[in-house]
Order: sequence, then C-alpha cells, then structure tokens
Amino acid sequence: MLSTLSLTGTGTPIDSKVIKKQLAAEYRQIEQGFRRNDPTAWIQRLSPEFQLTVFSGQKQNREWVVDYVRNNAKTFRIRKLSMRIKSLEFNEHDVTAIVEQTSIRTFTDERGQPHRLEVGALQRETWERGPNGWRLKAVQEWKLLYLRKH
Repeated sequence: MLSTLSLTGTGTPIDSKVIKKQLAAEYRQIEQGFRRNDPTAWIQRLSPEFQLTVFSGQKQNREWVVDYVRNNAKTFRIRKLSMRIKSLEFNEHDVTAIVEQTSIRTFTDERGQPHRLEVGALQRETWERGPNGWRLKAVQEWKLLYLRKH
C-alpha cells in the first residue's frame, strides 16, 4: 500500500517507501554512534520539545534524557545494537515508527564484577520533518521483548 504524506517543511507529498528509507538511514547513523559509545548522533536528532515515555508511563524531558544517555555511554559498552523499523504510522505532520531495538551491553558493577545485559524491546518513535531534516519528537518504551543479565 502506497501512502503519501505532506510533512511540515516539505510542501510536497512524500511516499511511505521514501520515508522508510530516509528514517532507516537516520537509524544507521544513530546505531554507529552508540556502537562507539557516543550518543551525539542521537542527541543531534532530538527536537527541542523531545519527550521520553518510559515503561512505567512516566515522562521525561529532553534535558533529563540527554543526561541519562550520556551517563549510560560512560557506564555501558555496546557490543551489539540493532534498530529495525517494523512499521510506520502516518499523521498529518509526523511519522511514528515502530522500532525493534535489540542490544548486548557489558558493564562492571561497583564490586568490579563484569556483567552482560541483553535487551530487546519495541518502541514507538515519533519523527517530524522540518527544514533541517528529520527530528525525533518522542519515544515511548512500548513492549519489552526480553531482558537477560549474565
């Protein structure tokens, strides 16, 4: 099914295949940064009004999330990361991607013991397109697929 959408800042309709390809490219850049334990690529894509909704339903603003992600980059070493678009939902001015994120991270606890953390989750990630390209407007932690700590 071909969907078209006129997004803010573009003035012309864009088809769903093009949008999926564009967002997949954004996710590749984000993955590359996180694999280097550098969240800059992700942070640069956040809109000023970005909001994270965690599994509990609590909402966090952009400043809190940026601090959290930077701290995680110091604590965890990403060994494997995948962010795959499962589907897209189109609204008048934005696009929500259902994203399957899987990761393997390692960290050392306060006693110096190494651990491995494997996480799989589905997230609802809302993107908007403006004059400076795609910006991430909101992320909702949606479904935990698995969580393993070794």
